[in-house]
Amino acid sequence: MLLGVTGVALGLSFMMKSGLGQTALTAFLQCISLISGMKSGTLLMCFYLLCVLLQLLIQRKDFDKLQVLQLPVCWIQGIIINLTCYDIAFLADIRPVSYPMQWVFLAVGMILVSFGVALTMAADLVKQPFKQLIVVISKKYKKPFNFLRCGADAVFITCSLLLVAVFSLDFTMLREGTWISMLVLGNTMAVSFLLMQKCSICYRRKNEKKR
Repeated sequence: MLLGVTGVALGLSFMMKSGLGQTALTAFLQCISLISGMKSGTLLMCFYLLCVLLQLLIQRKDFDKLQVLQLPVCWIQGIIINLTCYDIAFLADIRPVSYPMQWVFLAVGMILVSFGVALTMAADLVKQPFKQLIVVISKKYKKPFNFLRCGADAVFITCSLLLVAVFSLDFTMLREGTWISMLVLGNTMAVSFLLMQKCSICYRRKNEKKR
């Protein structure tokens, strides 16, 4: 699972560095980062912490105590992003120097995110904070998960566009890569998850117990 968490963080770093756009969430956080001066990884930690707190408030006694481990997951991902994008100079300086290389960075980022998420899901232990919050809201208020997730992405993109316009920010957060990732990531995650299921000891054991 730790490998999956690391993969997601590194993938997000590659997507940020591509300059072709990011996921809807990280694009919004990047806008906040440029305005506030806070590091993107730190903002991601804060956002994930908020997601865990909201899960706790909504579920109360039904909150799975194991999911408290989402907190160190938040911290690890935020630290990795800060190290690779800001704190370690030679890593922070690794950026694409041409348009084709930007696409390479974006593709590598999406692959790492896909396999990272798939590894975490196959381990079936600690959930991804934002996704789990959507799951909790979906179950609590009987709303389709896909509807809520797409709605959240739409809100993040709208807020990002407003911030870009109001504060005259660089538009690299929301470019062609953002829309490509929205279309492609779901499919690549599905394929990656099928592969990880076959490799995951935890997943196989749980399925055997159910049988």
